[in-house]
Amino acid sequence: MDALDLKILATLDADARRPYADVAREFGISQPTVADRVRRLEDRGIVRGAMLCVDHARLGFNVSAFVRLRATPSHKRGLTEAARAMPQVIEMHSVTGDDCMIARVVARSVEELAEILQRLTAFAESSTSVVLETIIPLRNPIPVQQPAAPAKLTARNGRDRASA
Repeated sequence: MDALDLKILATLDADARRPYADVAREFGISQPTVADRVRRLEDRGIVRGAMLCVDHARLGFNVSAFVRLRATPSHKRGLTEAARAMPQVIEMHSVTGDDCMIARVVARSVEELAEILQRLTAFAESSTSVVLETIIPLRNPIPVQQPAAPAKLTARNGRDRASA
């Protein structure tokens, strides 16, 4: 991946629906070049499609929470199936530490959140944190410039060549 790939990614990250022709004009390249580079990024698994970004609050989901879950091994499958059946569980991760999973949940009200928690706690103990404010919304870690390559080591002395 080179600097142009990173620029294309950053541009499409800001607006995935932006036409390739606009991206091509911005960078002074052809539209087929943009399309080919995006296709290669897809082939390499770097780009896995475009995701619809929805404002949950405008859909009526005004309560957002992170739910830490601690289930026994025998209950993990039931917990996962219950969470998958609830569209309000918008994200769930298996994690290390005292908890085994963390779920991101949205609800229309505190009462709906309580119902969701009741369904989840049939399979696990929970600890819930309601979101008061989102400081940094979900984003992709796309650097503005390509990261610098690590310094090369010499076989003789283990020091980088620049300092040798």
